[in-house]
Amino acid sequence: RMALQLSSAWSSLKPSHVTTRFDIYTKTINSIMPRAKMNRSLRALCEHGGEALRQRIMGPNGRWRKALVSKRKAADLRKKAIREGTFGTFDSNLGVGWDPKWDNPGSLGKMLPPKNLKRSLERREARAQNIDAKVEKMDENIDKHYRDIEAKKPEPTFENYFKSFMRK
Repeated sequence: RMALQLSSAWSSLKPSHVTTRFDIYTKTINSIMPRAKMNRSLRALCEHGGEALRQRIMGPNGRWRKALVSKRKAADLRKKAIREGTFGTFDSNLGVGWDPKWDNPGSLGKMLPPKNLKRSLERREARAQNIDAKVEKMDENIDKHYRDIEAKKPEPTFENYFKSFMRK
């Protein structure tokens, strides 16, 4: 709106029959390519395409420079394209959409051979019999364990009661 107010103010100052080269240029450019309001990351995608999402080596020293569009902003633009239904195509004039070639598939990992089974099928039956035998003795073992715990406790005499207070 501010630009419209300024342009109308300037047009009132200059005579209407005078047209500058700049006016002709802007009218032709705006008629060919209407400019949408874009943020920096969207402008970088329009100008550089997928290269805006990658790090690059710059200068004679070969220093690495960060990507023009961060991964967070790229993810936001991708989600926006999915919501608007423009995923799959990208219009560089309007800055709308997302090209699937830009997606980062991530690391696929190493292809490793399958590990050998630690417990082979031959030992499986013997293990099952061993477990069944231990399950049968489980109640006796639990009772023995609780009896051992009770045996370790001191007798509830007055002397032991008094000694417990002296320790504290």
